[in-house]
Amino acid sequence: MKSFKIRGGLGDSAVVKSDVKLQDNLYLAINSKWLQHAEIPADRPMIGGFTELDIKIKKQLLQDFDNFASNDKALPKIANLDKAVRLYQLALDFKQRDADGARPIQADLQKLTSLKNFSDFDKHAVNLVKGALAFPFTINTDVGNYQDSSADELLAIFEKQSVDLLKLAGFNENDSKKYAANAIKFDKLLAKYKKSQEELNDIAGIYNPYSLSDFKAAFSNLNIEQLLNDLLPNLPEKVIVIEPKFLQHINKLLNPDNFEELKSWLVVTFINQYAIYLSQEFREAAFTYDHAVYGAKELKSQAQHAYGIANNILGEVIGLYYGQTYFGPKAKADVEQMIRKILATYKARLQTNDWLTPFTQKQALKKLNAITLKIGYPDKLSDLYDQIQVSSDKSLYENIIAANQTKIIHNFNQLNEPIDRTLWGADLPANEINAGYNPTNNDITFPAGILQKPFYSLDNTLSENLGGIGAVIGHEITHAFDPNGSKFDEVGNIRNWWSDEDYAKFNELSQSEVTLFDGIICGGIKTNGNLTVGENVADLGGLTAAVETAKKENGNLQEVFQSWAKIWRGKMTPQVRKTLIAYDPHAPRELRTNVTAQSIDDFYTAFDIKPGDGMWLDPEKRVHIW
Repeated sequence: MKSFKIRGGLGDSAVVKSDVKLQDNLYLAINSKWLQHAEIPADRPMIGGFTELDIKIKKQLLQDFDNFASNDKALPKIANLDKAVRLYQLALDFKQRDADGARPIQADLQKLTSLKNFSDFDKHAVNLVKGALAFPFTINTDVGNYQDSSADELLAIFEKQSVDLLKLAGFNENDSKKYAANAIKFDKLLAKYKKSQEELNDIAGIYNPYSLSDFKAAFSNLNIEQLLNDLLPNLPEKVIVIEPKFLQHINKLLNPDNFEELKSWLVVTFINQYAIYLSQEFREAAFTYDHAVYGAKELKSQAQHAYGIANNILGEVIGLYYGQTYFGPKAKADVEQMIRKILATYKARLQTNDWLTPFTQKQALKKLNAITLKIGYPDKLSDLYDQIQVSSDKSLYENIIAANQTKIIHNFNQLNEPIDRTLWGADLPANEINAGYNPTNNDITFPAGILQKPFYSLDNTLSENLGGIGAVIGHEITHAFDPNGSKFDEVGNIRNWWSDEDYAKFNELSQSEVTLFDGIICGGIKTNGNLTVGENVADLGGLTAAVETAKKENGNLQEVFQSWAKIWRGKMTPQVRKTLIAYDPHAPRELRTNVTAQSIDDFYTAFDIKPGDGMWLDPEKRVHIW
């Protein structure tokens, strides 16, 4: 077990004291008063800077949607926003949803339960995929971490939830139990050949090209050629396999002998995926497993639930409305200016880097200079949203499954289309409180949602903004040079642009970052430095760039570090703490604050930190990469 000098404790189990000195614990010194008074909302598993902002934005947009729905506010001329409002209205109509009960899913459920044998499954495989029902060719197919000590308990909860949902759908007790038990059996079989979360975090590791002939040859039971012909506009020359072990054992998974388990898995996956679009009774029954995993005490309100459904299907459209309405050109120009300053700092640091050889340094600068900026909200959206239709004459479920089917067909059709690098992507709409680096596009995205307090404000000093959104900007830039992003070149291709000597040194430095974080006890749980190394490298690079930029601008370094600590404040349930430490590539926020700051020499001079202080880390243990 790793021993740390940091005083005051780490994690929610710590006794929060307001008199903790910053020299002993940066995180608690800045956030202890907030932690003493902050309460986790009953319908959420955590509260913090990100969550508070999410609550604020959703409250804002919920009010707008209510006004749109009641015609108290005119719809702005944003394409497809009317569909989002219509979907919100359908989701909010619980009188109709409760009256419908399980009726909306019966026809699709019948497609699954009527499968007679493996040959029948094979025959209908394309309809299962295109119909957005269920199919085992997915990522994260397991319902739990079977290596975790609480796996049996969680699986039992999931199994009972599945039984309850199936009974609500009209199955008798015995059939419900049989389907649920067989589904668990099949899912455990899938989990045997699934990558660990650490392996899945290696983005370049998912790129495993197979020739089409080799890919097809792996299948003995499923008619993969027919499936591909029916799904794809044209057959590709090669197929990228994310999980090679899964493909190598595909015939153990898909065969006539375990058809009943496969069928049960399809039925149980379907009912758990779509239950939340049915009645309130279904929605409550589907909450059990999420409660066990994340710890939220109660369901979100029906209005928040309805907004969430609209946002899930048409989030980019809603985000565009949010960005155009609530994010101004003055803030956008200010943020862009800050990004340019941090990029200039990064360039200078690469040029004076003391461990890169000239060859690799030139390639790194080339990549840095090619990074595309996406700030606030996009100029245009995918034509997918023109294709999605929302009908008031159909049930909520019918609209949702039709939208999912449209997305699937659209994605398949995109295989023949040139990549449009100007599109943002559905994972970072403008109303999202997040930021991102895309290694395949070499771009950084900062949605309007995160460009406000506590991360950024026009009213803040430059130093305060640098410690908040500035460090986040530097974090996303650093992802271009973290253990993942470093495997992609300036145009987003997987290509080794490093000299062997430099790459060996980079791996050595990254391993030092693994060692620094690995095994720390946070909230009573041991952290995994290998799981979080990419994000830790990005945090270190981001805060370093923010500090260096502040120094160039004659800023206040104390404000930079104080702002950095403030954006990571948070409280969470023990359940979500355990889940995040097991799966999240980000370290716990207490460690992101404290351990990152400990590696930056200017932190010690800014606050006169000396040996013996809790935040002191011996110089030889401090990690410096970018």
